Amino acid sequence: MKRIRQRILWGVMLLTMTAACEKNSGTKENPFETGESFLKLNQSSNADTVFLSWELTDTKLDFDSYRITDKSSNRTVTVDRNANSCILTHVPYYQQVPLSIALMKNNTEVKTLEAGAFINGLDTVFAGILVPDRGSVTGGDGTYSIALPDGRSIFLMGDSYTGPVTNGARLMSDHMFRNTYILYDNGKVSAITNANGDKTSAAVPPGVIDEGKKWYWPGHGFVYGNKLYIFQTLMYQGAEGMWGFMYEKTDILEYDLPGVTLKQTVSVPFSGSTDIHFGMAALKDDDNTIYIYAQVDIDNGFDPVSDALVARTTIDNLYTRWEYFNGSGWSVVAADAVKMSGLSSVPVSSQFTVSKIDGKYVLLTQSKKFNSGVIYTFIADHPEGPWYNKQLIYTPKEHESPGLLTYNACAHPQFQKDGMLLVSYNVNTEDFTQQHNDVSTYRPRFFWVEKKTILGN
Repeated sequence: MKRIRQRILWGVMLLTMTAACEKNSGTKENPFETGESFLKLNQSSNADTVFLSWELTDTKLDFDSYRITDKSSNRTVTVDRNANSCILTHVPYYQQVPLSIALMKNNTEVKTLEAGAFINGLDTVFAGILVPDRGSVTGGDGTYSIALPDGRSIFLMGDSYTGPVTNGARLMSDHMFRNTYILYDNGKVSAITNANGDKTSAAVPPGVIDEGKKWYWPGHGFVYGNKLYIFQTLMYQGAEGMWGFMYEKTDILEYDLPGVTLKQTVSVPFSGSTDIHFGMAALKDDDNTIYIYAQVDIDNGFDPVSDALVARTTIDNLYTRWEYFNGSGWSVVAADAVKMSGLSSVPVSSQFTVSKIDGKYVLLTQSKKFNSGVIYTFIADHPEGPWYNKQLIYTPKEHESPGLLTYNACAHPQFQKDGMLLVSYNVNTEDFTQQHNDVSTYRPRFFWVEKKTILGN
């Protein structure tokens, strides 16, 4: 049912994009068009999909159909001569893709127009649904997600705004929450905030009154039965300035479903170094074993070094007893934990995800190297690794703009279409006022990646 709902959503997204294109909203004449012009061609795009529309300028031509070919993959689409638009999918990102639009008569080309497409692959339709201009969370980062049993998803956001956006800007007085939740329900969204009263976050540490001094930023989480478990990292302002935040510990917040009602808050049983942050990824496997992953800062400088550890437990022992992967087996002694193998070529980001996709475990991380932004996947046959098949799946371009940063990509495996998986990454700005003057500088981006690219088949 969940996958059916996501396919319905994708259909709605395509219809939305198509309707916008038919109104010439956001379309443009093709700059790659070459050869004799018998068509006036326009195009727009969303994610991996290019929408083409045209006007036949030579009405005397005798033909019975159009054949549109993506020459990078040789995928073709044929439409009747009375049509004036078509959709091409699985178009590669950040490269000029040659296209041809041929007029066909009895399966023979009458005339052919050479053109091209160039797209960044960003799914602005889904992004606009999840983070709209009003009525829910209207800006933020974090962007973990957890599929709920009834087909909804909950997105776990860090510092967030809920105030309305007008013409791409928000009021400077708009309140920033330290964390929010977004409930996504078949294309509709609503925000969860105010756990301890007006202008408090969705999750507030027990006993905390001033979230400017101590607060939660979300880790990942999982669902077990009718319970939702979210790892929240307890942070505090340990130094001056916007980068003066420090990590104290991780708590598990247990919620009843479907209402997302908080039942209890319990600290994780790990009590080692504060450089080790468990709960940055979580996975409930098919046998109901729960795997909890940690990001470890070895050197958090300009050229960082970081690793990832993993622990496992059962739902009965979640709050009391974890086993830690020691390189060859599992130990109840936290100090025995060693880094998972196969990941050392990439500094694992503060947030990352581990998912099970088509029988393989997939670890997705954005390089933590400053101003890099590149997003990688690894796969494994077991949840503890070893990890292999390193794939560079996307290179964000926002960091090429002065003052913009990209970080902490996450996979969202409950959202799949046509053999593709939804991925997000966060965008932020070094100039805090820009979060208000141009809200695009503090909103997540989304794109789709081919599963065969990740899995290697």
